[in-house]
Amino acid sequence: MSSDLISSVYWTFCSALNFWTILALLILSFYQWWKKPHPNFPPGPRGLPIIGVLPWMGGDPQKVLFDWGQKYGPVMSVRLAGLDVVFLNTYDAMNTAFVKQGDNFSGRPELKPACYVLGDNGLVSSDYGDKLFNQKRFAMKTLRKLGMGKQEMENTINEEMFHFAKYLETKAGKPVNLACDYNNVTGNIICVTAFGRRFEYDDPQFKYLFQLLENEYVADEKLLTLLFFFYDYVHFIPPFKGAKERFMNTENAILDAVQTIIDEHKKDFQPDCIRDYVDAFLYEQKFGNEKKYFTDKQLRVTCRDLFEAGTETSSSTLAWLFLGLLNYPDYHKKIVTEVDQILGSSLNPSMAHRLEMPVTCAFIQEVMRYRPIVPNSVTHKTTKDTNLYGFTIPKGTNVMPNIYAAHFDPLTWQNPQQFNPNRHIDRDGKFVYSPKVIPFSLGSRACTGEHLARMEVFLVFVGILQKFTIISGTPNLPSLNEGRFGFLYGTKPYKVILEIR
Repeated sequence: MSSDLISSVYWTFCSALNFWTILALLILSFYQWWKKPHPNFPPGPRGLPIIGVLPWMGGDPQKVLFDWGQKYGPVMSVRLAGLDVVFLNTYDAMNTAFVKQGDNFSGRPELKPACYVLGDNGLVSSDYGDKLFNQKRFAMKTLRKLGMGKQEMENTINEEMFHFAKYLETKAGKPVNLACDYNNVTGNIICVTAFGRRFEYDDPQFKYLFQLLENEYVADEKLLTLLFFFYDYVHFIPPFKGAKERFMNTENAILDAVQTIIDEHKKDFQPDCIRDYVDAFLYEQKFGNEKKYFTDKQLRVTCRDLFEAGTETSSSTLAWLFLGLLNYPDYHKKIVTEVDQILGSSLNPSMAHRLEMPVTCAFIQEVMRYRPIVPNSVTHKTTKDTNLYGFTIPKGTNVMPNIYAAHFDPLTWQNPQQFNPNRHIDRDGKFVYSPKVIPFSLGSRACTGEHLARMEVFLVFVGILQKFTIISGTPNLPSLNEGRFGFLYGTKPYKVILEIR
Protein backbone atom coordinates (compact mmCIF):
# COMPACT_ATOMS: atom_id res chain seq x y z
CA MET A 1 0.00 0.00 0.00
CA SER A 2 1.44 3.34 -1.04
CA SER A 3 2.30 6.01 1.52
CA ASP A 4 -0.18 8.41 -0.15
CA LEU A 5 -3.02 5.93 0.32
CA ILE A 6 -2.05 5.29 3.93
CA SER A 7 -1.94 9.03 4.58
CA SER A 8 -5.34 9.50 2.93
CA VAL A 9 -6.92 6.70 5.00
CA TYR A 10 -5.35 8.11 8.15
CA TRP A 11 -6.72 11.62 7.65
CA THR A 12 -10.12 10.28 6.63
CA PHE A 13 -10.20 8.26 9.87
CA CYS A 14 -9.14 11.29 11.93
CA SER A 15 -11.80 13.48 10.31
CA ALA A 16 -14.46 10.87 11.00
CA LEU A 17 -13.22 10.50 14.58
CA ASN A 18 -13.31 14.28 15.11
CA PHE A 19 -16.81 14.41 13.66
CA TRP A 20 -18.10 11.68 15.96
CA THR A 21 -16.25 13.15 18.94
CA ILE A 22 -17.79 16.55 18.35
CA LEU A 23 -21.20 14.98 17.77
CA ALA A 24 -20.88 12.98 21.01
CA LEU A 25 -19.93 16.09 22.95
CA LEU A 26 -22.89 17.96 21.50
CA ILE A 27 -25.25 15.11 22.38
CA LEU A 28 -23.80 14.94 25.90
CA SER A 29 -24.17 18.72 26.33
CA PHE A 30 -27.76 18.59 25.11
CA TYR A 31 -28.53 15.68 27.43
CA GLN A 32 -27.02 17.49 30.40
CA TRP A 33 -29.04 20.59 29.49
CA TRP A 34 -32.28 18.66 29.00
CA LYS A 35 -31.99 16.30 31.98
CA LYS A 36 -33.48 17.37 35.32
CA PRO A 37 -32.38 16.09 38.74
CA HIS A 38 -35.77 14.37 39.13
CA PRO A 39 -38.79 13.81 36.83
CA ASN A 40 -40.92 15.69 39.37
CA PHE A 41 -38.47 18.59 39.71
CA PRO A 42 -39.99 22.12 39.78
CA PRO A 43 -40.53 23.77 36.37
CA GLY A 44 -38.52 26.71 35.13
CA PRO A 45 -36.30 28.14 32.37
CA ARG A 46 -33.39 26.02 31.14
CA GLY A 47 -31.58 28.54 28.95
CA LEU A 48 -28.80 27.15 26.75
CA PRO A 49 -26.58 24.08 27.09
CA ILE A 50 -23.56 24.60 29.37
CA ILE A 51 -24.28 28.25 30.27
CA GLY A 52 -27.96 27.91 31.21
CA VAL A 53 -29.87 31.17 31.70
CA LEU A 54 -26.85 33.39 32.41
CA PRO A 55 -27.20 35.42 29.17
CA TRP A 56 -30.71 36.43 30.26
CA MET A 57 -29.77 37.61 33.76
CA GLY A 58 -28.54 41.04 32.67
CA GLY A 59 -27.60 43.84 35.06
CA ASP A 60 -30.73 43.47 37.22
CA PRO A 61 -31.26 39.73 37.67
CA GLN A 62 -33.76 40.14 40.52
CA LYS A 63 -36.34 41.58 38.10
CA VAL A 64 -35.73 38.76 35.61
CA LEU A 65 -36.20 36.20 38.37
CA PHE A 66 -39.37 38.00 39.48
CA ASP A 67 -40.86 37.73 35.98
CA TRP A 68 -39.99 34.04 35.81
CA GLY A 69 -41.54 33.54 39.24
CA GLN A 70 -44.80 35.08 38.04
CA LYS A 71 -44.79 32.60 35.16
CA TYR A 72 -43.71 29.40 36.94
CA GLY A 73 -45.19 29.89 40.42
CA PRO A 74 -44.04 29.80 44.06
CA VAL A 75 -41.40 27.12 43.46
CA MET A 76 -39.33 27.08 40.27
CA SER A 77 -36.02 25.73 39.04
CA VAL A 78 -33.47 27.71 37.07
CA ARG A 79 -30.44 26.30 35.28
CA LEU A 80 -27.56 28.55 36.34
CA ALA A 81 -24.55 27.44 34.32
CA GLY A 82 -24.12 23.79 35.35
CA LEU A 83 -26.37 23.90 38.40
CA ASP A 84 -30.10 23.42 38.83
CA VAL A 85 -31.12 25.95 41.47
CA VAL A 86 -34.57 26.02 43.06
CA PHE A 87 -35.96 29.50 43.74
CA LEU A 88 -38.71 30.13 46.28
CA ASN A 89 -40.76 33.08 45.04
CA THR A 90 -43.30 33.75 47.80
CA TYR A 91 -43.27 34.29 51.54
CA ASP A 92 -45.40 31.19 52.07
CA ALA A 93 -42.99 29.03 50.06
CA MET A 94 -40.03 30.29 52.09
CA ASN A 95 -41.87 29.86 55.36
CA THR A 96 -42.87 26.31 54.42
CA ALA A 97 -39.31 25.40 53.46
CA PHE A 98 -37.11 27.32 55.91
CA VAL A 99 -39.36 27.28 58.99
CA LYS A 100 -41.78 24.35 58.76
CA GLN A 101 -39.22 22.08 57.05
CA GLY A 102 -36.14 23.87 58.32
CA ASP A 103 -34.07 20.72 58.88
CA ASN A 104 -34.50 19.77 55.22
CA PHE A 105 -33.55 23.15 53.74
CA SER A 106 -30.82 24.59 55.98
CA GLY A 107 -27.66 23.16 54.46
CA ARG A 108 -25.01 25.24 52.70
CA PRO A 109 -23.50 24.32 49.32
CA GLU A 110 -19.74 24.09 49.00
CA LEU A 111 -18.81 27.11 46.91
CA LYS A 112 -15.21 26.30 46.07
CA PRO A 113 -13.45 29.70 46.10
CA ALA A 114 -15.01 30.63 49.45
CA CYS A 115 -14.38 27.16 50.89
CA TYR A 116 -10.70 27.36 49.96
CA VAL A 117 -10.39 30.34 52.31
CA LEU A 118 -13.12 29.87 54.93
CA GLY A 119 -13.54 26.11 55.11
CA ASP A 120 -16.58 24.88 57.01
CA ASN A 121 -16.30 27.71 59.55
CA GLY A 122 -18.19 30.80 60.63
CA LEU A 123 -21.93 31.41 60.81
CA VAL A 124 -22.70 32.09 57.14
CA SER A 125 -20.96 29.40 55.08
CA SER A 126 -20.96 26.46 57.54
CA ASP A 127 -23.01 23.46 56.54
CA TYR A 128 -25.96 22.28 58.60
CA GLY A 129 -24.98 20.14 61.58
CA ASP A 130 -23.85 20.01 65.21
CA LYS A 131 -21.04 22.51 64.70
CA LEU A 132 -23.40 25.12 63.27
CA PHE A 133 -25.99 24.51 66.01
CA ASN A 134 -23.32 24.96 68.67
CA GLN A 135 -21.86 28.13 67.15
CA LYS A 136 -25.24 29.72 66.37
CA ARG A 137 -26.42 29.04 69.92
CA PHE A 138 -23.19 30.47 71.33
CA ALA A 139 -23.38 33.55 69.10
CA MET A 140 -26.99 34.37 70.04
CA LYS A 141 -26.32 33.84 73.74
CA THR A 142 -23.15 35.95 73.68
CA LEU A 143 -24.68 38.80 71.67
CA ARG A 144 -27.59 38.96 74.13
CA LYS A 145 -25.14 39.11 77.03
CA LEU A 146 -23.34 41.93 75.26
CA GLY A 147 -26.60 43.87 75.06
CA MET A 148 -28.25 42.98 71.75
CA GLY A 149 -31.88 44.03 72.06
CA LYS A 150 -31.22 45.75 75.37
CA GLN A 151 -30.52 49.21 76.73
CA GLU A 152 -26.76 48.54 76.74
CA MET A 153 -26.72 48.21 72.97
CA GLU A 154 -28.80 51.35 72.54
CA ASN A 155 -26.21 53.17 74.63
CA THR A 156 -23.40 51.79 72.45
CA ILE A 157 -25.15 52.91 69.26
CA ASN A 158 -26.02 56.36 70.59
CA GLU A 159 -22.47 56.85 71.83
CA GLU A 160 -21.13 56.00 68.38
CA MET A 161 -23.77 58.26 66.84
CA PHE A 162 -22.34 61.12 68.94
CA HIS A 163 -18.92 60.60 67.33
CA PHE A 164 -20.47 60.20 63.89
CA ALA A 165 -22.43 63.46 64.21
CA LYS A 166 -19.21 65.29 65.10
CA TYR A 167 -17.60 63.77 62.03
CA LEU A 168 -20.51 64.78 59.79
CA GLU A 169 -20.29 68.36 61.05
CA THR A 170 -16.92 68.64 59.31
CA LYS A 171 -18.68 67.86 56.02
CA ALA A 172 -21.61 70.22 56.45
CA GLY A 173 -22.45 72.74 53.75
CA LYS A 174 -20.92 70.96 50.76
CA PRO A 175 -22.10 68.10 48.52
CA VAL A 176 -20.79 64.80 49.85
CA ASN A 177 -21.37 61.13 49.08
CA LEU A 178 -22.02 59.46 52.43
CA ALA A 179 -22.28 55.89 51.11
CA CYS A 180 -18.92 54.87 52.56
CA ASP A 181 -19.19 57.10 55.62
CA TYR A 182 -22.10 55.07 56.99
CA ASN A 183 -19.60 52.25 57.38
CA ASN A 184 -17.85 54.28 60.07
CA VAL A 185 -20.78 54.16 62.45
CA THR A 186 -22.06 50.66 61.61
CA GLY A 187 -18.53 49.25 61.57
CA ASN A 188 -17.64 50.68 64.96
CA ILE A 189 -20.83 49.30 66.51
CA ILE A 190 -19.73 45.83 65.39
CA CYS A 191 -16.15 46.48 66.53
CA VAL A 192 -17.32 47.43 70.04
CA THR A 193 -19.45 44.27 70.17
CA ALA A 194 -16.95 41.85 68.66
CA PHE A 195 -13.60 43.41 69.63
CA GLY A 196 -14.46 45.54 72.66
CA ARG A 197 -13.20 48.80 71.15
CA ARG A 198 -14.08 51.53 68.74
CA PHE A 199 -11.68 53.03 66.19
CA GLU A 200 -11.14 56.62 65.20
CA TYR A 201 -12.43 57.07 61.67
CA ASP A 202 -8.96 57.91 60.36
CA ASP A 203 -7.33 54.94 62.10
CA PRO A 204 -5.21 53.10 59.48
CA GLN A 205 -6.33 49.66 60.67
CA PHE A 206 -10.00 50.69 60.51
CA LYS A 207 -9.66 52.26 57.06
CA TYR A 208 -7.78 49.22 55.80
CA LEU A 209 -10.65 46.90 56.79
CA PHE A 210 -13.13 49.00 54.84
CA GLN A 211 -10.86 49.20 51.84
CA LEU A 212 -10.81 45.40 51.82
CA LEU A 213 -14.61 45.28 52.00
CA GLU A 214 -14.83 47.69 49.08
CA ASN A 215 -12.49 45.47 47.08
CA GLU A 216 -14.58 42.41 47.92
CA TYR A 217 -17.85 43.89 46.66
CA VAL A 218 -16.65 44.79 43.15
CA ALA A 219 -19.85 44.93 41.11
CA ASP A 220 -17.99 44.82 37.79
CA GLU A 221 -16.68 41.34 38.57
CA LYS A 222 -19.94 39.90 39.92
CA LEU A 223 -20.62 37.76 36.83
CA LEU A 224 -17.07 36.42 36.77
CA THR A 225 -17.28 35.57 40.47
CA LEU A 226 -20.62 33.81 40.05
CA LEU A 227 -19.24 31.72 37.19
CA PHE A 228 -16.17 30.52 39.06
CA PHE A 229 -18.45 29.61 41.96
CA PHE A 230 -20.45 27.41 39.58
CA TYR A 231 -17.61 26.06 37.43
CA ASP A 232 -14.54 24.96 39.32
CA TYR A 233 -12.49 24.40 36.14
CA VAL A 234 -12.73 28.02 34.92
CA HIS A 235 -10.50 29.11 37.82
CA PHE A 236 -7.51 28.57 35.56
CA ILE A 237 -8.84 30.53 32.56
CA PRO A 238 -8.42 34.31 32.17
CA PRO A 239 -10.23 36.49 33.16
CA PHE A 240 -11.74 34.12 35.77
CA LYS A 241 -8.31 33.30 37.14
CA GLY A 242 -7.63 36.97 37.92
CA ALA A 243 -11.06 37.49 39.48
CA LYS A 244 -10.63 34.40 41.64
CA GLU A 245 -7.16 35.47 42.80
CA ARG A 246 -8.41 38.96 43.70
CA PHE A 247 -11.38 37.49 45.58
CA MET A 248 -9.24 35.04 47.55
CA ASN A 249 -6.52 37.60 48.26
CA THR A 250 -9.13 40.00 49.63
CA GLU A 251 -10.74 37.30 51.80
CA ASN A 252 -7.36 36.23 53.17
CA ALA A 253 -6.42 39.85 53.88
CA ILE A 254 -9.67 40.37 55.80
CA LEU A 255 -9.00 37.24 57.87
CA ASP A 256 -5.42 38.38 58.54
CA ALA A 257 -6.64 41.81 59.69
CA VAL A 258 -9.15 40.18 62.02
CA GLN A 259 -6.47 37.80 63.32
CA THR A 260 -4.31 40.78 64.30
CA ILE A 261 -7.09 42.01 66.58
CA ILE A 262 -7.64 38.51 67.99
CA ASP A 263 -3.92 38.18 68.78
CA GLU A 264 -4.09 41.43 70.75
CA HIS A 265 -6.94 39.93 72.79
CA LYS A 266 -4.99 36.76 73.50
CA LYS A 267 -2.14 38.76 75.03
CA ASP A 268 -4.31 40.41 77.69
CA PHE A 269 -7.13 37.87 78.04
CA GLN A 270 -8.53 37.63 81.56
CA PRO A 271 -11.08 34.85 82.26
CA ASP A 272 -12.87 36.88 84.93
CA CYS A 273 -13.28 39.94 82.66
CA ILE A 274 -15.18 39.12 79.46
CA ARG A 275 -15.29 42.33 77.44
CA ASP A 276 -16.60 41.26 74.04
CA TYR A 277 -17.33 38.42 71.60
CA VAL A 278 -13.67 37.49 71.14
CA ASP A 279 -13.13 37.19 74.91
CA ALA A 280 -16.27 35.05 75.27
CA PHE A 281 -15.00 32.75 72.52
CA LEU A 282 -11.50 32.51 74.04
CA TYR A 283 -13.09 31.59 77.36
CA GLU A 284 -14.99 28.70 75.76
CA GLN A 285 -11.84 27.69 73.92
CA LYS A 286 -9.94 27.37 77.19
CA PHE A 287 -12.59 26.30 79.70
CA GLY A 288 -15.69 25.17 77.78
CA ASN A 289 -17.11 21.67 77.49
CA GLU A 290 -17.14 21.60 73.66
CA LYS A 291 -13.68 22.89 72.81
CA LYS A 292 -13.61 21.05 69.47
CA TYR A 293 -15.95 23.68 67.99
CA PHE A 294 -13.96 26.64 69.32
CA THR A 295 -10.96 26.66 67.00
CA ASP A 296 -8.84 29.64 66.03
CA LYS A 297 -10.12 29.52 62.44
CA GLN A 298 -13.73 29.33 63.61
CA LEU A 299 -13.20 32.51 65.65
CA ARG A 300 -11.45 34.28 62.79
CA VAL A 301 -14.16 33.46 60.24
CA THR A 302 -17.02 34.22 62.65
CA CYS A 303 -15.58 37.66 63.39
CA ARG A 304 -15.23 38.20 59.66
CA ASP A 305 -18.91 37.23 59.24
CA LEU A 306 -20.05 39.58 62.00
CA PHE A 307 -18.02 42.49 60.65
CA GLU A 308 -18.99 42.08 57.01
CA ALA A 309 -22.68 41.30 57.53
CA GLY A 310 -23.12 43.85 60.29
CA THR A 311 -21.45 46.68 58.39
CA GLU A 312 -22.28 46.58 54.69
CA THR A 313 -25.95 45.61 54.94
CA SER A 314 -26.83 48.31 57.48
CA SER A 315 -24.81 50.92 55.59
CA SER A 316 -26.54 50.08 52.32
CA THR A 317 -29.94 50.26 54.03
CA LEU A 318 -29.12 53.73 55.37
CA ALA A 319 -28.07 54.84 51.88
CA TRP A 320 -31.45 53.70 50.49
CA LEU A 321 -33.32 55.39 53.36
CA PHE A 322 -31.80 58.80 52.74
CA LEU A 323 -32.23 58.45 48.98
CA GLY A 324 -35.88 57.68 49.71
CA LEU A 325 -36.23 60.84 51.79
CA LEU A 326 -34.82 62.96 48.97
CA ASN A 327 -37.16 61.35 46.44
CA TYR A 328 -40.25 61.70 48.63
CA PRO A 329 -40.12 65.13 50.30
CA ASP A 330 -43.61 64.76 51.81
CA TYR A 331 -42.48 61.79 53.87
CA HIS A 332 -39.22 63.58 54.60
CA LYS A 333 -41.18 66.43 56.18
CA LYS A 334 -43.46 64.08 58.16
CA ILE A 335 -40.53 62.10 59.55
CA VAL A 336 -38.58 65.19 60.58
CA THR A 337 -41.73 66.46 62.30
CA GLU A 338 -41.99 63.20 64.25
CA VAL A 339 -38.32 63.39 65.23
CA ASP A 340 -38.71 66.96 66.46
CA GLN A 341 -41.92 66.29 68.38
CA ILE A 342 -40.73 63.10 70.09
CA LEU A 343 -37.00 63.74 70.56
CA GLY A 344 -36.42 67.44 70.25
CA SER A 345 -32.79 68.40 69.83
CA SER A 346 -31.19 66.64 72.79
CA LEU A 347 -33.07 63.46 73.79
CA ASN A 348 -31.25 60.31 72.69
CA PRO A 349 -33.44 58.14 70.42
CA SER A 350 -34.55 54.80 71.84
CA MET A 351 -36.26 51.78 70.38
CA ALA A 352 -39.14 52.56 72.74
CA HIS A 353 -39.79 55.73 70.70
CA ARG A 354 -40.89 53.62 67.74
CA LEU A 355 -44.38 53.41 69.19
CA GLU A 356 -44.63 57.19 68.90
CA MET A 357 -43.10 57.41 65.42
CA PRO A 358 -45.38 55.44 63.07
CA VAL A 359 -44.43 57.28 59.87
CA THR A 360 -40.72 56.79 60.51
CA CYS A 361 -41.17 53.07 61.17
CA ALA A 362 -43.46 52.65 58.17
CA PHE A 363 -40.95 54.41 55.93
CA ILE A 364 -38.08 52.19 57.11
CA GLN A 365 -40.15 49.04 56.60
CA GLU A 366 -41.27 50.11 53.15
CA VAL A 367 -37.68 50.83 52.07
CA MET A 368 -36.68 47.38 53.34
CA ARG A 369 -39.54 45.88 51.33
CA TYR A 370 -38.96 47.91 48.20
CA ARG A 371 -35.16 47.63 48.11
CA PRO A 372 -33.98 44.41 49.82
CA ILE A 373 -30.21 44.62 50.12
CA VAL A 374 -29.64 40.93 49.41
CA PRO A 375 -32.48 40.10 47.00
CA ASN A 376 -31.72 36.36 46.97
CA SER A 377 -30.11 36.10 50.41
CA VAL A 378 -27.56 33.28 50.79
CA THR A 379 -27.90 29.93 49.03
CA HIS A 380 -29.38 27.03 51.02
CA LYS A 381 -28.95 23.32 50.29
CA THR A 382 -31.35 20.46 50.92
CA THR A 383 -30.06 17.98 53.48
CA LYS A 384 -32.32 15.13 52.32
CA ASP A 385 -34.76 14.26 49.54
CA THR A 386 -37.83 16.33 50.26
CA ASN A 387 -41.17 17.44 48.86
CA LEU A 388 -42.32 21.03 48.50
CA TYR A 389 -45.58 22.16 46.92
CA GLY A 390 -45.92 18.73 45.31
CA PHE A 391 -42.45 18.83 43.72
CA THR A 392 -39.56 16.51 44.52
CA ILE A 393 -36.32 18.24 45.47
CA PRO A 394 -33.40 15.82 45.82
CA LYS A 395 -30.79 15.95 48.56
CA GLY A 396 -27.96 18.38 47.81
CA THR A 397 -30.05 20.74 45.65
CA ASN A 398 -29.22 24.44 45.88
CA VAL A 399 -32.21 26.48 47.04
CA MET A 400 -32.42 30.29 47.02
CA PRO A 401 -35.05 32.51 48.62
CA ASN A 402 -36.27 35.05 46.06
CA ILE A 403 -36.84 37.81 48.62
CA TYR A 404 -37.35 40.42 45.93
CA ALA A 405 -40.21 38.38 44.43
CA ALA A 406 -41.80 37.89 47.86
CA HIS A 407 -41.63 41.64 48.51
CA PHE A 408 -43.34 42.37 45.19
CA ASP A 409 -45.86 39.54 45.26
CA PRO A 410 -49.19 41.02 44.05
CA LEU A 411 -51.08 38.41 46.11
CA THR A 412 -49.48 39.80 49.27
CA TRP A 413 -49.09 43.50 48.51
CA GLN A 414 -51.54 45.84 46.83
CA ASN A 415 -49.80 47.70 43.98
CA PRO A 416 -46.40 46.30 45.02
CA GLN A 417 -44.48 48.30 42.40
CA GLN A 418 -45.61 51.50 44.10
CA PHE A 419 -43.46 52.87 46.92
CA ASN A 420 -46.06 53.49 49.63
CA PRO A 421 -45.13 53.62 53.36
CA ASN A 422 -48.81 54.17 54.19
CA ARG A 423 -49.42 50.47 53.54
CA HIS A 424 -47.76 49.89 56.93
CA ILE A 425 -50.00 52.27 58.88
CA ASP A 426 -53.47 51.24 60.09
CA ARG A 427 -56.67 53.29 60.29
CA ASP A 428 -55.75 54.50 63.76
CA GLY A 429 -52.47 55.90 62.50
CA LYS A 430 -50.37 53.19 64.16
CA PHE A 431 -47.44 51.39 62.60
CA VAL A 432 -48.14 47.78 61.57
CA TYR A 433 -45.13 45.48 61.67
CA SER A 434 -45.21 43.00 58.77
CA PRO A 435 -43.55 39.58 59.19
CA LYS A 436 -43.67 39.30 55.40
CA VAL A 437 -40.99 41.96 54.97
CA ILE A 438 -38.00 39.64 55.25
CA PRO A 439 -34.74 41.37 54.27
CA PHE A 440 -32.92 39.12 56.76
CA SER A 441 -34.52 35.91 55.40
CA LEU A 442 -36.32 33.29 57.50
CA GLY A 443 -35.67 30.22 59.59
CA SER A 444 -32.57 28.90 61.32
CA ARG A 445 -30.24 30.34 58.65
CA ALA A 446 -31.66 33.86 58.89
CA CYS A 447 -29.20 36.63 59.74
CA THR A 448 -27.89 36.19 63.30
CA GLY A 449 -27.54 39.94 63.77
CA GLU A 450 -31.05 40.88 62.61
CA HIS A 451 -32.04 42.48 65.92
CA LEU A 452 -28.82 44.48 66.06
CA ALA A 453 -29.21 45.60 62.43
CA ARG A 454 -32.80 46.77 62.96
CA MET A 455 -31.76 48.65 66.07
CA GLU A 456 -28.81 50.44 64.53
CA VAL A 457 -30.70 51.36 61.34
CA PHE A 458 -33.50 53.00 63.32
CA LEU A 459 -31.27 54.78 65.86
CA VAL A 460 -28.71 56.02 63.33
CA PHE A 461 -31.36 57.10 60.81
CA VAL A 462 -33.28 59.05 63.43
CA GLY A 463 -30.08 60.34 65.05
CA ILE A 464 -28.86 61.89 61.79
CA LEU A 465 -32.22 63.57 61.13
CA GLN A 466 -32.20 64.92 64.66
CA LYS A 467 -28.89 66.69 64.07
CA PHE A 468 -28.97 67.61 60.38
CA THR A 469 -31.20 68.83 57.60
CA ILE A 470 -30.61 66.69 54.51
CA ILE A 471 -30.69 68.34 51.06
CA SER A 472 -29.94 66.78 47.69
CA GLY A 473 -26.47 67.62 46.40
CA THR A 474 -26.91 65.80 43.07
CA PRO A 475 -28.49 67.55 40.05
CA ASN A 476 -29.90 64.30 38.62
CA LEU A 477 -30.89 62.44 41.76
CA PRO A 478 -31.29 58.66 41.23
CA SER A 479 -34.73 57.24 41.95
CA LEU A 480 -35.47 54.29 44.20
CA ASN A 481 -35.89 52.23 41.02
CA GLU A 482 -32.23 52.63 40.10
CA GLY A 483 -29.60 50.54 41.81
CA ARG A 484 -26.33 48.69 41.41
CA PHE A 485 -26.33 44.93 41.65
CA GLY A 486 -23.12 43.52 43.12
CA PHE A 487 -23.01 41.09 46.01
CA LEU A 488 -25.32 43.60 47.65
CA TYR A 489 -27.97 45.68 45.92
CA GLY A 490 -26.91 49.28 46.53
CA THR A 491 -27.91 52.75 45.42
CA LYS A 492 -26.40 54.51 42.48
CA PRO A 493 -23.99 57.25 43.63
CA TYR A 494 -25.60 60.41 44.93
CA LYS A 495 -24.56 63.34 47.07
CA VAL A 496 -26.27 65.18 49.91
CA ILE A 497 -25.73 68.53 51.58
CA LEU A 498 -25.86 68.48 55.37
CA GLU A 499 -27.02 71.54 57.26
CA ILE A 500 -26.49 71.57 61.02
CA ARG A 501 -29.78 72.08 62.83
